[in-house]
Amino acid sequence: MSQPDISYEDLTKDYPRYPDIYDITTIHSVPEDALMDISRYMNPSPYTVYPNTPVPQVFNLFRSMGLRHLPVVDHTGLLQGIITRHNLTHEFLEMCKENLEGSNEEE
Repeated sequence: MSQPDISYEDLTKDYPRYPDIYDITTIHSVPEDALMDISRYMNPSPYTVYPNTPVPQVFNLFRSMGLRHLPVVDHTGLLQGIITRHNLTHEFLEMCKENLEGSNEEE
């Protein structure tokens, strides 16, 4: 079955009006004709970091490469999460620090 070609503009014109990933229960309930191969829009070898990569190094990678998202992978290459530019804002980092300090006090 051939996949339809779609321009980048058509692909992104409704962004971000797609359902949140947590609202999608299972991919098995989606009809096959509703799926689309997006591999030609994907970077086959993106920049990645490990869970223990220091924040300053991650920040420098974002700044120097102009990234918006950065996959976090384990040492076998399995995806562990995604870091966004928002995750590196001063406010977000302060909130994470406070949460860590609060959880350490409870122990």
